[in-house]
Parts: sequence; C-alpha cells; structure tokens
Amino acid sequence: MFETQKIDLFFSGEKNLLEEEERVYVSRRSKIVRFLKLFLPCLTALLLGVGVALFDFDTNAESPLSLAEDEKIYFEQFRMKNTVFEITEKDNKFSTLRADIVEEIEPGKKLYNLISPKAKTLDNGKLITLVADKGTYNQNKQILQLNHNVVANYNKQMEAYTNSATYNFATEYGFGNEKIWGKGEKGSFEASKFTFDKKKGIVTLIKNVKMIGDDLKLVSPDKATLFLSQNKFVSTNATITKGKDILKGDTITAFFKDTKNFDIEKAYSQGHTEILSDGKKAYADKGEYYASTGLVKLFDNVKIIDQNGYTATADFGTYDSAKKLFSLHDNVVVKDKNGYTAIADNGVYDLVKKTFTLEDNVKIDKGSNTITAPKAVYFQSKDEFRFYDNVKVTQEGNTATAKSGVYFVKKNLAELSGNVVITKDGNMVRGDKAISDFSTSRSKLIAKKGGRISGKLIESTLKEKKDK
Repeated sequence: MFETQKIDLFFSGEKNLLEEEERVYVSRRSKIVRFLKLFLPCLTALLLGVGVALFDFDTNAESPLSLAEDEKIYFEQFRMKNTVFEITEKDNKFSTLRADIVEEIEPGKKLYNLISPKAKTLDNGKLITLVADKGTYNQNKQILQLNHNVVANYNKQMEAYTNSATYNFATEYGFGNEKIWGKGEKGSFEASKFTFDKKKGIVTLIKNVKMIGDDLKLVSPDKATLFLSQNKFVSTNATITKGKDILKGDTITAFFKDTKNFDIEKAYSQGHTEILSDGKKAYADKGEYYASTGLVKLFDNVKIIDQNGYTATADFGTYDSAKKLFSLHDNVVVKDKNGYTAIADNGVYDLVKKTFTLEDNVKIDKGSNTITAPKAVYFQSKDEFRFYDNVKVTQEGNTATAKSGVYFVKKNLAELSGNVVITKDGNMVRGDKAISDFSTSRSKLIAKKGGRISGKLIESTLKEKKDK
C-alpha cells in the first residue's frame, strides 16, 4: 500500500522525506538497543538459574552475581557440589576424582579445595581407592593432596590408614610423611612413612616397620618394600620372629600368600644372617626359610655359638624350627672353652635333648691326645662325649681301641670298654676296661672282677726290663 501523504510532502517540498526516514530508522535502532540492554541480563540470569539447577553451581559470595563494567560476567572462587574429574594418565587409562564440594582456591588457576574427596585408579586391573575428609587438587600438575582420616584400599585385599598422603596422577607416584598403619584379612603392618610407585607396583614402608601375621612378625628399623603383583617384601636389617625363634639378615626377601595374609611362606636372607633359638646363635652369609616345613637353610661360613662356651662351624647348615634341630654338614669343627677340638663330616645339635651328635670321621683332639670313632654324642647336661663303634685313643706312644668309650670333659679322662686293646712300642695287652688320662698321657688297663688281663710282649722289651 502506498503512503500518498509522504509522496505529496516530498513533491511539495514541505519536508525532506529522506531525513524523516533516517529519523525513523534511528528511533527504531534506539528501541532495539534499549530492548537488548534490558533483555541480555535477564537471559543471562535465566541461563545461570538453569546452570545452578543442573550442576548445583554456587559462588562463595553472599551477594548476587554482579556484572563487570564491560558487561561480561565473571566468577571468583567458584564452588561446585558432587563434582567428578576424569584424569587421563600416561598409559591412556582413566582415573577419577570425586568430591562432595570443590572450591576454587584462586580464580583461573585450576587449584581446588576438596571436601570428602574420593579417588579411584587401576593397577594392572586391580582397583585402588583413596578417600579422606578433605584435600586439595592441582589440575595443572594432576597432584592430589589428602588430609585427615586418609584411607587407601588395594583391590579389597589390603587397607591402609594415615593422616596425610600425596598422589601424582601424571607420574603415578605417591607418598606420605606421617605414620601409616594397615591390615589385611590376616595380619597388620605399620611404619613411620611410605611411598607408592604405581608404575612399578611397589609400596615402600620407611622406618620402624612392623608386619605381623598369624604367628610371624617382621621388623625393620630401615624399610620394607612390598612388590604388590608378586606378594613379596624386601627388607633391610630385618628380623623375623616365629615363636621364640628369631631370624635376622642384612636383606631379607619374604614371600606372602597374598596381600590379605601377611604370613610368610618363604624368606631369603642375604649378608649377615643370624638365627637365635634357645640360647644358641647361628650365623651364616646367607639363609633360606620355608614356612611349610619350618626349615632354615644356612650357607657359607656357618657358625653356631653356644652360651656354655663352645663354637661349631661348617660349610652348610640347616635349622628345623619344628624339631629344634641344628644340622651341620661338611667340615664340621667344634671348639670348646675347655681346650678340645672336635671335627666330623656331619653334626646335629638337638636343642630339646641338649645333645650334639657327630658322625662320620669323628675326631677329638685335646693336647697330644686324640679320640676317633665313626660316631660320638655330646651330652651337655653331663659334659661328656660318648663314642660308638671302633673307638680309638692315641696318646704319646700309646694306642687304645675298644667298642665304645666315654670322654669326661671336666676330668679330662677317656674311659674305654668292650674288647679293649692297648698297644705300645709293639706290645699289646687286652682287658675289659681302660682309662686314659689326657692330663698325663698315660693309660691303664682294668679287668673285671675275676677276669684276667692278657697280652703279648715283644722279646726286646722283656730284655730291656731284665737289664734294668
């Protein structure tokens, strides 16, 4: 429809139509601008309301949100509830961090305070969870700091407690400098501090370490490193206690059934190895322990020291903790404070019976006196050796043989019985019993009541006696 009035005015020259059109355009533009100025804040408020409803998004200021001078909205120290961070680690696996409340520490820095944080990560398919009362999270460096009532759970097998812990999702490494303690289904542990390396699958307990199973306890003043996938602990300057028996080593490697159960299945000791049992101390360069048999194997420079004053050494040894037996093998040497030395191929020390049995090529030296036999048993309560089968006593120029014999350590006498034969300078006499005095290196032959002493003297000996 044509506006005839405006056309007439244009041709009549009463008013410039172009100027009028421009004023109308400016007026309309001003109205639109005014409308936008009023509408945009309302739209923004509406969108913020939707955001709060969907994401429970708050600010920490008590006053309503305000606009900046350039009419752009910004937020300081925002606060979110029920928030989840998804964290991509170097192996392209995801870890999650949840918190009941997340509050920005400094605007735009991606540093947050956390209330009731809960983290989850995986170690070769095994779930690790971390929870605490509060903490902080550096999103730039992916570092989580947990504080107060920190609880770490490894695959629902082992749970640890502490008051402070730090975990770096980027490097997959964590640590804590406060006391840590924990438990499995059977057993517990504690230490002054710890580290955790997820890539290597190890937890290191540091200083004042204690691990306790059903009937075993491992203690180290230095550290113990747990290899999670192998159920293995490596401890330095460690001590393992089972009942009244103690095993020590410079480095002890212990294998457990699993992280639920800290009972040791087997253990290896390297360096200075020591066993203490019933007043006896055994030493070696290395050792092995097997829980199923209660057996400890000792290797290289094996030595047993008895509190009564003797020392036994050998190339190889075993200790049966169930039967309380020390067994020595190869080059067994026993030295006593009384001055005798006993050697044999093998030896067994019975801690219950208080006996030390020497077998195979047994030899006892005391000064110039020597006793040999296939077998000898030392009775600690009586302080005497008993010899069996083909006993032989050698003194200065004298040799005495018999079926059996006894060496009385304190008296320094050897008593032989059973088919006794004494030989000296080619002369031979027989009797029922012989006593050899190791102090004087002399022997005498004794017959039973009603018995006789017989012998054979060579002619030169008889002649010498007549000449005298």
